[in-house]
Amino acid sequence: MSPRVVGGVAVLDVAGELDLYTSPKLKDALKGLLSEGHARLIINLSDTTYMDSTTLRILTAVQQQAREAGGNLGLVYTQPSIDRLMTITGLKDLFPIFPSEAAALEAAKAWMTAPPKT
Repeated sequence: MSPRVVGGVAVLDVAGELDLYTSPKLKDALKGLLSEGHARLIINLSDTTYMDSTTLRILTAVQQQAREAGGNLGLVYTQPSIDRLMTITGLKDLFPIFPSEAAALEAAKAWMTAPPKT
């Protein structure tokens, strides 16, 4: 998991399984991006094969922090298993979800419309 910045938006590519053992790396990477001042975040899950509840808790917490900073956290995925998980948990309505990174980056241009809360 190595983040990159595209047009002022932090993008994190995640591959493989996200579970109790691997999700701390995701949490650390996202915390690092937030601490560097990145409030517009995209997690590219295109190569992710599995996510568990630990990962969902991390994503929800980071979404709240990003929004408090005036940004947002978007997810890129097309896998039916991830879509089903997001739908069943009700989190599909919480996150902007995109079928491609290009679509997410285009939408992210408008995410920082209000100044961060102090």
